[in-house]
Amino acid sequence: MSRQNVEAVRDTFRRFQAGDQAWIEAVDPHIEWDISAHPLPDVPNRGRGRESLLSEVLATYLGGWLDYRPEIRETIDAGDDVVVVLHETARLRDSDTALDRDLVQVWTVRNGLSVLFRVFPTKAAALDALGLSE
Repeated sequence: MSRQNVEAVRDTFRRFQAGDQAWIEAVDPHIEWDISAHPLPDVPNRGRGRESLLSEVLATYLGGWLDYRPEIRETIDAGDDVVVVLHETARLRDSDTALDRDLVQVWTVRNGLSVLFRVFPTKAAALDALGLSE
């Protein structure tokens, strides 16, 4: 089942990148999320609910960038959890400031749906949180 979880997360990212709104169907309506490792202004660090994740976290995050491009650099199969090393490039809105970094996420998948989304400062921190090591 865990390999299926990796493929489900990769497929969700492919759909997101292609602008296919069907990616949202892969997110559980009651998803929990924790962005405390990369907090956003005026957005709670933790929350629950797909609509909240979309309207508060994703809309705020993407609203600050132009030409945002995420690329999966690595996925790690950790059973129900999938570690995603995501490389992001973008420009800060109303500025020439560029974003060029890796962002580490952990998606917990159950029954084909993402039920928990977490952001970590490093791959090592994500693995440590899952009881794994590099």
